Amino acid sequence: FRIRASQSSEQSETDTDDLARRPQNASRTLSEPSNALLDKLPQQPGYGSYQRKTSNAGSSYPDEEATDLPIANAPDARTFDQLGLHLVHQIKDAVCDIIFVHGLGGSAMKTWSWKRDTAQFWPAWLRDDEQLYKMRVFTFAYNSNFRGSATNLNITDFAKDLLFHLLTFSQGDSEPIGSRPILFVAHSMGGLVVKRAYIVGKHDPEFSGIMAQVHGMLFLATPHRGSRYAKVLNKILSTAPTGAPPKAYVASLDAQSEALQDINEQFRKICHDLVLFQNREDPNYVIVRNTLRLWVARLKARDEAIRPQASRTTAIYVDNSASRVTAILGIREAAEDELKLHGSHILVGTCQWITRRRDLRAWIEELNSPQASHVFWLVGLPAAGKTVLSSVVINHLQFLGKSCQYYFFSSGHQSKRTAAYCLRSIAAQLAIADGDFRSRLFALHEGTGVTFSTQNQAFKAIWEKIFEGIIFKMKFQQPLFWILDAVDEADQYSLLVSQFTKMQPISPIGVFFASRPAKIPLLPYRETPPITLFLTETDTYDDIHTYIQRSVKSVLPDSKEIQSDVSRRILEMASGSFLWVRIVLETLEHNWHTEDDICRSLTELPEGMENLYSRMLAKVQNQSPRIRAMAERILTWVACSWRPLSISELAVALQPDFTGFIRLEETVVDICGHFVSVHNSQVLIIHMTARDFLLKKGIDRYVLINSREAHTHIAETCLRYLSSDKWRRVFKYFQRPLDISNKNEKQNKLLLAEEGDPFLGYATCYWAFHLSKSHLSSSRLSDTLQEFLNDYCLSWIEAIALSQNLRYLTRSAQYLKTYAKRISRAKGPGPFDSPVSLTFFPEQHVGVIKSWANDFVRVVGKFGSNLIQCPSSIYTLIPPFCPRGSMIGETFSTSQERALTVSGLPYVDWNDCLASVSVGDDLTASRVLAADRYLLVLVGSEGSLFVWYADTCESARIIQHQEYVNLMALDDSQTLVATAGTQTYRIWDISTGDELHRIQRNGQALTTAIAFGTEASDFLIGRDDCSITKYDLRATASVSSFFRPTTPSTLVQNCPKAMILSPDRSKVAMAWRGKPPLVWNMSADPGQQPQQSRTRKSTDALCAPENLQWLPHGDSLLIICENTLLVEWCLYDEEQIEHSHIHPREMAISQDGNFLLTSDHAGTMSVWMFPRLSLLVYRLVNENEYIRSLTFSPDGQRFYDIRGSVCNAWEPDALVRADEESLEDQSSVGEISLATESVIRSDESSQCQITALTGDSEDRYFCVGRDNGTVIIQEALDGKRIRKVYGHSSTSAVINLVWSASGRYIVSCDDSSHIIAKRLEVKSEAKWAVYAVLDIRLAESVQQFLFSHDEKLLLISTATSDHVWNMKTKKEICSRRWGSRQSRRWIAHPLRPSLLVWIDPKEVHTYTWSTLEHSDPPQDPSETPQVLTAGHSSTNKIVQWIALTENQQTIVFETLPSTGHTSTRASSGLHLELLSTSDLRRQHPHAISSDCMADLAGRVKRLIGTYQDTIVFLDHDYWVCTWRIESEVLDVKRHFFLPRDWLNSGTLQMAVLNRHGTFFCPKYGDVAIVRGGLRL
Repeated sequence: FRIRASQSSEQSETDTDDLARRPQNASRTLSEPSNALLDKLPQQPGYGSYQRKTSNAGSSYPDEEATDLPIANAPDARTFDQLGLHLVHQIKDAVCDIIFVHGLGGSAMKTWSWKRDTAQFWPAWLRDDEQLYKMRVFTFAYNSNFRGSATNLNITDFAKDLLFHLLTFSQGDSEPIGSRPILFVAHSMGGLVVKRAYIVGKHDPEFSGIMAQVHGMLFLATPHRGSRYAKVLNKILSTAPTGAPPKAYVASLDAQSEALQDINEQFRKICHDLVLFQNREDPNYVIVRNTLRLWVARLKARDEAIRPQASRTTAIYVDNSASRVTAILGIREAAEDELKLHGSHILVGTCQWITRRRDLRAWIEELNSPQASHVFWLVGLPAAGKTVLSSVVINHLQFLGKSCQYYFFSSGHQSKRTAAYCLRSIAAQLAIADGDFRSRLFALHEGTGVTFSTQNQAFKAIWEKIFEGIIFKMKFQQPLFWILDAVDEADQYSLLVSQFTKMQPISPIGVFFASRPAKIPLLPYRETPPITLFLTETDTYDDIHTYIQRSVKSVLPDSKEIQSDVSRRILEMASGSFLWVRIVLETLEHNWHTEDDICRSLTELPEGMENLYSRMLAKVQNQSPRIRAMAERILTWVACSWRPLSISELAVALQPDFTGFIRLEETVVDICGHFVSVHNSQVLIIHMTARDFLLKKGIDRYVLINSREAHTHIAETCLRYLSSDKWRRVFKYFQRPLDISNKNEKQNKLLLAEEGDPFLGYATCYWAFHLSKSHLSSSRLSDTLQEFLNDYCLSWIEAIALSQNLRYLTRSAQYLKTYAKRISRAKGPGPFDSPVSLTFFPEQHVGVIKSWANDFVRVVGKFGSNLIQCPSSIYTLIPPFCPRGSMIGETFSTSQERALTVSGLPYVDWNDCLASVSVGDDLTASRVLAADRYLLVLVGSEGSLFVWYADTCESARIIQHQEYVNLMALDDSQTLVATAGTQTYRIWDISTGDELHRIQRNGQALTTAIAFGTEASDFLIGRDDCSITKYDLRATASVSSFFRPTTPSTLVQNCPKAMILSPDRSKVAMAWRGKPPLVWNMSADPGQQPQQSRTRKSTDALCAPENLQWLPHGDSLLIICENTLLVEWCLYDEEQIEHSHIHPREMAISQDGNFLLTSDHAGTMSVWMFPRLSLLVYRLVNENEYIRSLTFSPDGQRFYDIRGSVCNAWEPDALVRADEESLEDQSSVGEISLATESVIRSDESSQCQITALTGDSEDRYFCVGRDNGTVIIQEALDGKRIRKVYGHSSTSAVINLVWSASGRYIVSCDDSSHIIAKRLEVKSEAKWAVYAVLDIRLAESVQQFLFSHDEKLLLISTATSDHVWNMKTKKEICSRRWGSRQSRRWIAHPLRPSLLVWIDPKEVHTYTWSTLEHSDPPQDPSETPQVLTAGHSSTNKIVQWIALTENQQTIVFETLPSTGHTSTRASSGLHLELLSTSDLRRQHPHAISSDCMADLAGRVKRLIGTYQDTIVFLDHDYWVCTWRIESEVLDVKRHFFLPRDWLNSGTLQMAVLNRHGTFFCPKYGDVAIVRGGLRL
């Protein structure tokens, strides 16, 4: 009995292969079934027990509105056997439509009836099946009768007829076909009709919607490749007594027919009775029924998953949700594809024994029982069929309707061998299947911004945030089953198994492991031991026997005696290895011509896989020299590539040595000695043991592939392929214009480029991996690498940016570092000495490689988001912003394309400080925490929690606790923050700032520790009375538990100085002055004896603990003692390790437990590596800077410190690590892990900061004010310091600075309202004379300085007053006090020099310079007074910025919500207005406030100035943009972007643009000068 899937044997580009690719179609509502499985479904009559007993009247489901049409047992049944489409079973809310299509000579009913008796019409039985009754059932009939007149109709005509009936179906209130998924069951030629209908319909817009709903096709005895009997049949028909003429559709079945040339199934009989079932217990019927059950179960599951969004179109919702899930989790390949691959190896009737095992059935059925084991472990030798058995278990669970997720580890695919990717894949499958979990995953992403698609999210982070944070806390409708195959090949095998076996979910989760023999870990004492199945030869004997028998029978169909003998002899030597049998049968298949050949072949069979591989290797080596070389080259790529290559990729990789392949797919299989196979156009190694055999030298065996040489060749090939000028031309076709309207568009355009250059993607992503494992002695590779880096690395970076995944860039940088470290080790003394000469690798060359690696990391960190938006910016925009000592800056600094130049910064190398943010000069920050998306800084004295976005360091919000706060804590998901005040404890939603819970403080005890519990609803508070109280937030913050140790007073005295809860909240550590720290188990009796650190005397350092920190695993405690001694206390083995070389004052530990961050009393920060803390990774030297608090970012690649009012973000490249897999090469004997070299830098952020900036009008100089009160003139060309002009108090910061247009006057004000004005004269080059003009002090801070046109007068404007001073007489000539804070800004009247213009959010007025009196023009009688602004409220708004265009025709100003702080320049609420200077002649001038201006304001992050007739601003992506006044809003032009380390809100506020288009931006104590940017 044959059941074939839609991809049965036809692989033409326009036929069923198209169906296999359809999940990419956006209109697809359901993923394709595992079609390869359909040939292998079990014949298990026992499943018949799922049927409900029914009465003769029909369906037993009274709650369903079902209609069974009387086609069976009806006198008029002939009417339902006519041509066309017939509905035979109707039901409301059907899951799907199933359509039966008969074959040659068949009919709508009799084809499907036993002995053509319509009373046995078996499709009608489906309505009585519990799992299948929710289907509408149709039959379709077409004229395929042998009798009758000649016809020219062919298969295509029948297919079009089927499509027409599907489109025009109408019967009563029935929904049209295509409104739900469709399943086809086709017999004989009907299968060809269905396939052709799908092909035609998919490409016809009229039918494509219906075809998009096709979920599966079940073929019964279909002649997919035609029949050699077709011509005979037509001849018989023409000579038969009935005189039936030949039929065109019969001719189409000929084996040589064009339509069927790729189909290989023989059609032996005209009518076939194998689709006729005598009763419901017929094994053939059971197989068909079970196949339909599997499909319908999947449809039901998918329908339930999408039901919450029923208001949206199903197709769009499923597609969008699945895409969003895979984007968040970084899944690149569908798990179903892997299942199809392994399921294709299942032979019908084999491997089903495992589903009948009592222990497996008990594991499935009893998982809800507390006494049941949740772990089933399948253990077997290599090549024993474990992966196939895992596939069978998956199919079995899916058939039972269980929620099953699975993962196949693969040592041949570097990403698929990582435990982190396994977690992401399982989470993705569960999210697609379960709507509740999907919603929570989306909420996590939206609340924190975290994604799991980069190297930043390793196993621990995924496990904690998704599995422990969400999945294990959910109550699912049914148990979950997770199948993990080849788990022993995982990169973190022990960690993976440990976590899965120790998990404590609310809902039952069964875990199925399959592995080679390995140590089975013990489960926690509360758990039942794993159910373990050790595969033996007896278990697989029957399956191997069946496989051998069928394979031999297909080759030797006519001799049963020879079949039996051959089968017996192969089975005796199999030793339980499926792989051995498969390879033997394949190698012998073409040698069985005579009985002597058969006997000789069997006699020469090798025993065991090693001997078999040796024989296969000999076959490869015995070929002609060129064929052998070709085979070795193919095997090199297959064995050593990062992932399996496609045929098209391999064809390019083999060039130029081997080209012109006719059918490379066949060549690969023929010449490689059965070491490889081709599946879905991918070239695969047959088994991991084959890879090991090819790469490792054995006793008395030649090694075919030298791993080092192989990687050297692959690296050279990839680098030569990428070293071409053509790529920049190619990539131009995939660039989009710099349009900010589509900034959120993300599409992997590298895939589009790969359509014409298939090897491009592999070479781009993985060349560095092969380089890291290559021979160090290859000078040719060294030269190729040098040429690539110097000439072509920018186009490579552009390619990565086109892929929208910059992790390939950082990962390549790490591989480059590994390569450089290997060279350094090989050149040095000791066990790393290399026998080869490395004289061609000078130390300088090694440093160059490391510098390139650092550059690649920095490019991602400082320009990543902008590079994604504009990949071509790597050529013109990024190099100018790279330090002149960097490799990119040095190599590409002379490029002719560089119209943009950057100067003024003294840094030769990259600066590690990413950004600095301030809570305000008058405030002192006390603590800092970092979440995935946010940075939180606490100002305890004010009860304020400042929240910034972590990626841009832009302010997000301020959370006000409104009382003194001494502690804060994050929850595990990092979406909530808790603050502990003097009266209350409050819990906040970080993303919104909303208060979610409030707990009133009781008693007088002070709070010493707060933490969220392991459950999301638990909140723990520790107090200085040694108590720990747990609150249940779900029950209005009621107390759920209380712990206070009743330890003897000899150990516990007074209040503890420090208290800290362990990461799992099971233990608490406390410390007192004069006492060593103590640790209690909070789940034990409060009267327990605490664990005490060892001390010899009271003067020991541990008797003066200052700070405690748990390591993430909770087994050790770090203690800072009073004399800065750091002690590591290992609780389990009672070991105490002193680290006397560290001297910490503050400390923080990365979440993954790899790094310790410390600061000493001088403010020097150091990063140390666990476990021994002897390795210094990074040090930032500082002097006399008090650091109050430290923390790591969640990914451990950034850290933050608090100094006074400032929080600094640091991102040293020394912390950037590999993406989930080890980068070190462990394949060579004698190699050990390569240690990270220490990086020591000086802190450049501690120099005097610039607090005010202004420029001259000639683009020759600029002037800065600093936080030490100095005012300095510098050259505008390169930032060189000219001279100090004057100084305010050294304790004051200059906050306002203006240089007059002529350059004669400079005026400044500091934060104490001290105003100084000076007159300047240039005596000679670089020599200036400075004369005093003003030195006064006001009662309030200055908001604005403004010179008159002739510079004789100076306006000094504060919030409540204005003063005009004469610069020559040095006297105040007039002033006005307004009585309240004003929201205006002033500008000199562009048309009348004697006047000033007052502009506020409501109106415009003119005043005289000399008196500050009103001087508005006389009112025109026809003029109606108007409010200045339109379209927005002016309440509580201020005019923050004002400028006049160069042509003096337009005044541009911005209004912002008033915050009470004059320095605020946030973009929230920003509104732009234009005022024509000609309107100033009117008494009531009004600004232009159009919709266009409102749209433009929404794109503005910060206004910079005007340039000619354009407005210049920073958009939300920090691009410097221009907009020509009065043009369309879409005419915004992007010019260049700012690096991330420039994105300091304080310094950006001071950025200025002069009339020549030169952009000045402060950066710490220097000023970056950008020229030519507006010409881009």
